[in-house]
Formats: sequence, C-alpha cells, structure tokens
Amino acid sequence: MLHGLLIIHKERGSTSHQVIARLRKILKQSRIGHTGTLDPEATGVLVVGLGEATRSFQFLEEHTKEYRAQIILGQVTDTQDATGKVLEEAPEMRISREEVDRAVTAFLGPVTQLPPMYSAVKVKGQKLYELARQGREIDRRSRTVTVFEWKVSHNGSSYGFKDSFFATITCSKGTYIRTLVHDLGKRLGCGAHLGELVRTRSGNFSLENALTLSQVEKAYQAGTLTDHLVSLTAALPQLPTLRPDAGDLAKLANGGKLSYQKYELPVGPDGLAKALDSSLRLVAILELKDTGARRYWQPVKVFQYQ
Repeated sequence: MLHGLLIIHKERGSTSHQVIARLRKILKQSRIGHTGTLDPEATGVLVVGLGEATRSFQFLEEHTKEYRAQIILGQVTDTQDATGKVLEEAPEMRISREEVDRAVTAFLGPVTQLPPMYSAVKVKGQKLYELARQGREIDRRSRTVTVFEWKVSHNGSSYGFKDSFFATITCSKGTYIRTLVHDLGKRLGCGAHLGELVRTRSGNFSLENALTLSQVEKAYQAGTLTDHLVSLTAALPQLPTLRPDAGDLAKLANGGKLSYQKYELPVGPDGLAKALDSSLRLVAILELKDTGARRYWQPVKVFQYQ
C-alpha cells in the first residue's frame, strides 16, 4: 500500500469524489481521501492522501488557498457561476477598471459570506444543492472568511456587458469564490458571476507539482509514482521534530507517553510536535501535556505502515 500525499491537478467536469474513485482503481487500494472539494467545473489543486496519510489531514497547513478566477460582468446566475440560469442582466452596463479596483478593496480582510444554495453545505442533514435542485431555498447561516489579496489582471480601460477579467485571489479555507464574485457584482451595480476557476495553491501545495489522473496512471505503471509522493514528514514542516530512541519508538507504537525532560524542545501555540524514526518516517503526532507536576508528550495520532 502507498502512503503519502499526492497533489492532483483536477480537470474540468469531474467531481472530487469521482477523482478519488478513479485513483482507487488506478492504484488498486481503497484507503484514499481528499482534504477539500473542488466544484466539478473548477480545476486545479486537489490534495489527496494515500494510506496512512488519510489520517493526517487535520494537521496539514492548508488554511490559505489561492485561486485564479474569471469574473464575468453583467449577469447574475442562480448558481453564481456560468453553469446556472441567468436571473438578472445589465446589457447597457459600462464599468471602468478604476471602479473595479475600488470595489475589490471592499472585499479584503474579514468578509461575511452567505453559503450559496448550490453548495455542499449541509443543513439538517441535507446538502444545499440537493434542496436547490428541488427549487427550494432555505435560511443559511453566514460565515466569516478572510481575503488576503486580489491581483486583478485588466485587459482594457473599461468593461461592457458580458466582458470579463481574471483575478488571482488569496483567501482563507472555506471561502466561496463564486459568492465573492457574486457580491463584487452587486457592489459594482451590474451583477457578475464566476467563469473559469483554477485553484493554484492549497497551503504549501501548488499546481506546479500536481499530476493529472492520466499522469498518475502512467507514473504508476512505470513504477515512478513514489517520486511524486509527499511524505508525511515533508507535509508537516511546521511541527517541531522529536527523534525518539528505539525503546521510546516502541512505547509510542503502543500509545505510550514520552518524557518532556528527555525530549525538550519549543513548540507552537498548538503544543504539537512530530516524532520520526531512524529512517525519518513519521511515526506519531504528539501533544505536550502539562499537569503542573510534570510535563510529557502524549501521542494523539500514531501511524502504522503496512
């Protein structure tokens, strides 16, 4: 069984679930999962875990995402992207690039979003998109996300009906780019919806290192896929490292605690560290515990490779 992270370049038309199903057939193993979905029409980075890596997702640094989005002006759709039904149009619109730049600044920093009806968010056990397909709209709870940066690539001095431009958007995990574009269109007064969308980065994982499914299949058949896997050790650079001796490694394998006095090192605000064996393979995620009387390392996740 393969263990590690695989950075997939998801292509248009496939759901994230379908990507995983295809990988299970290619790699002939069932323990495969992904860290965050992409809409079927979106492309780009999909972080996939193989084997024991599926148990590491909560510790990965994927809080920041980067997207390249096409923003189409003058039309509002029910899905907030180009796949939906047009609800409003502004055929006489004319917006200057300066107006776009000013409007974008309103969507920097903390931004409140209402999850779109065409999304996988669950309300009372039902996914919103399932309700939307039934023609139903229900109350949703707003959420606050953070937009760190917009880089707008203008292609003219002004824009008319159905004209578009691209923007590179850096934001926090959980941001709906469709909704961001929809709300920008409202602020501009002409409406807008999302066209093409590419996720170019998810945390430390970028599109430059991603493989399409066909490339994965070729590499697997050639016996070179392991060259493209990100080890769990490499995937967690933010965690300080412990190198337990053989006796303590055996103790960790059974969920045993380790002495902080023996393995003393500074930790971040989450109090976590990673323990590696002699081959630098991740064997456990540890949490520093402090009872007042003593401090020790408690394993919160132990990895078993087969």
